[in-house]
Amino acid sequence: MKTKEWDAIYNARLTSVEQAINRIQSGQKVFLAPFCNEPQTLVEELVQQKNRLQDVFLYNLVIGSPCLYADPDCHSHFKIRTFLSSSLLKSAFLNQVCDYVPVNLSEIPHWIHQENIDIALVQVSPPNDEGYCNLGISVDAVQTLIKQATVVIAQVNNQLPLTYGDTLVHVSEIDHFVVSNRPLLSVPDGKPSDEELTIGKYVAELIPDYATIQVGLGKIAKSVLLSLTSKKGLGVHSGSITDPVTELIDLGVITNERKEINPYKTVCATLTGTETLYKYAHQNPNIQLFPTDYTHNAAIISKISNFHSINSALEVDIFGQINAEQVSSYPVAGVGGQMDFIHGARLSQGGKAIIALPSTAKRGTESRIKIKLPYVTSIKSEIDYVVTEYGIAKLFGKSLTERAQALIHIAHPDFRKALSYEFEQSLSVKA
Repeated sequence: MKTKEWDAIYNARLTSVEQAINRIQSGQKVFLAPFCNEPQTLVEELVQQKNRLQDVFLYNLVIGSPCLYADPDCHSHFKIRTFLSSSLLKSAFLNQVCDYVPVNLSEIPHWIHQENIDIALVQVSPPNDEGYCNLGISVDAVQTLIKQATVVIAQVNNQLPLTYGDTLVHVSEIDHFVVSNRPLLSVPDGKPSDEELTIGKYVAELIPDYATIQVGLGKIAKSVLLSLTSKKGLGVHSGSITDPVTELIDLGVITNERKEINPYKTVCATLTGTETLYKYAHQNPNIQLFPTDYTHNAAIISKISNFHSINSALEVDIFGQINAEQVSSYPVAGVGGQMDFIHGARLSQGGKAIIALPSTAKRGTESRIKIKLPYVTSIKSEIDYVVTEYGIAKLFGKSLTERAQALIHIAHPDFRKALSYEFEQSLSVKA
C-alpha cells in the first residue's frame, strides 16, 4: 500500500479517547492487551465512563497492570475474567465480580477464535513508512485478537520500543487510533533473599552449558538468572524475559548458538521488566517476540534439545503435585505457561522440568511442602525436580515413597518430623 493510501486510513481513524471508548456498550466483551502492554489511557477512560455501563466483561492477563477496573467503585459495572490473576483483584474476587479462566497461555489464541470478542483495547507504536505499527513489548495473543475482535481500538504510544518477530500490525487492521504518549507499565526487579539466592544456585547446578532455558517471573526467577553467569552458550525460549536476561546476553552467557530453531535469537512472547529492558530490546534483532501459540507450543519446544523449564509454585505435596494458582478462596496467579513449558521440556531430548520454591510461607510458620494439596496445577508425573533452599529432590522415575522421602528431605527442618509422621500414618492400614 502506498504511503498516501495508508496515511489516509490512519488519519481518518484518529479520534479522541472519549469517542473511542464510547464504542463500548453494556454487556459487551472487551479484551485488554496483556501484561505491561495494557493501554492505560484507554483503560482510564473506560473507568471514567463506567457509570453508563453495566455488565461489561473485561478479559485480561494482569501482571504489571494497576488493575484500575478492579476498584470497588467499578464493581457494579465490570465483570472481570482473568487468565492470570493478581492480588490487586482480591476485592473483585471477594465481591464476586471477578472470575478466573484456567487456560494455558498457548491456547488463548485458540480461545479467542471460539469467542465473540466485541472490543479489543491494544497499544501500538506510531506507524512506520509502510503503514505498520509495532506491538512493542508484548505480542502474546494480540495478533489473533486484532484479527478476531469486532472493533479494535489502539492507543498509539511513541514510548513503545520497536521490536522484532511477529510484532507488526498494519493500520488497516485497526478501527480507531488514540494518540497518547506516556511511560510504559513496568515490573521492577525485587531483591532476592538469601534463601532465594540459595535456591537459584541449586537450580543452576541442573542447567548444563548450551541448554535452552525458560524462566518464569519473580525473585526466584531472578536468583536463577543471577546464578548462571558461569555457564556457556545458553539459549532462551521463554514466555517472558526480564532485565537480568540482558546482563547474561552482554556477558556472553546467552548466545542461543545451539538452538535448533531461532538460532542466535532470544525468543519470548512479552518483555516484563523496566525501561532498561525496553531500551535494550528497541530495534534489537537478536530479541524476537512471537505469539503464545508459538512460544508456548510444546510441539515447537520439542524441537529444541536440552530445553529446561524453570518455574515456581505456591506449594507442592510430598508426591510432587504442584499448586501454582490459588491460596485460600481466590486465585493469586494462574496456570499461565507453566504446563506448556513443562510439556515442552518433557518432549525435548535431554529436557528437564524444574519447580523451585522456598520451603516455607508466612514468615516461616507454614511449610510449602504439604501432605496433600487442595488445588493442583501440575501433576506429579510431569515434574523432574523440585528445588528449595535445602536442596534438590529428583522425582522422575521414583516411587511414591521415594518421592516423599526426597521432598521431606528438602523441607524446612522444623517441619520434617511432622511430615514424616503424617506420611507414615497415611500408609497405615486401617482394620
